[in-house]
Amino acid sequence: MIGLDGAIGRSVREAATPNIDEILSEGIVDYSAQTVFPSSSFEAWGAMFHGVGPEKHKLNGDHPCPEDVPWPSFMKVAKQSRPEIKCASFSCWEPINTHIIEGSCDCHSVSMPDPVLTATAAAYIRAYSPDIYFMQLDFIDAAGHSHGYGSQEYLEQITATDALVGVVIDAIRDAGIFDESLIVLLSDHGGEGKSHGSDHPDCMNIFWGCRGPGIASGIELENQVNIMDTAAVVAYALGLPAPEGWDAREWESE
Repeated sequence: MIGLDGAIGRSVREAATPNIDEILSEGIVDYSAQTVFPSSSFEAWGAMFHGVGPEKHKLNGDHPCPEDVPWPSFMKVAKQSRPEIKCASFSCWEPINTHIIEGSCDCHSVSMPDPVLTATAAAYIRAYSPDIYFMQLDFIDAAGHSHGYGSQEYLEQITATDALVGVVIDAIRDAGIFDESLIVLLSDHGGEGKSHGSDHPDCMNIFWGCRGPGIASGIELENQVNIMDTAAVVAYALGLPAPEGWDAREWESE
């Protein structure tokens, strides 16, 4: 999973993104996918990992995710079923590693600025081929806050971040695991003006796509995906049962 923080779905379509386009041309994409409300990172990444909305997960930075919630993250579900699984999270925004992913996941966690993070991540993937890998890149969201979501500078940062995505994809290929990997590309929220968090359509609009074994090729969906569904898709791909506490829904490709 490669997360582009703050990327409006329609802006990802508009910007030059050759690496993202190449991956998603072999799979499924929804440029009008939806995030949760409030449209902010704790709420959205929490929903992605834990398969429920903010009204349930209540992750907001006040405390790390408790271990006893009935909606564990997909990483915890995987580790409980298969303790030998290797999990890694490379996130520019450190709270994902410290407050959203449970400590019991024994996740290899790294937090650095986007370009350094990408180089470090590529080396890690080539060396260790993790079973579950998550990456969050933050500079698109920073460009939105500084220059405005949808601005020319914002679109240029999406293109620059796409090049970093290409570095990670190359590492997956070099590790010899590309053909067998489910690759999910998504954003957590959009933005309007220089902020986000509201229910404005540009704040709620994200992009979500995936490619991998058994995934139909060249399919574009329209407003059919919610960010919380990611947890169910990952569990399905790993052959794991979804916890009863999840609201996330899984799909069957093809």
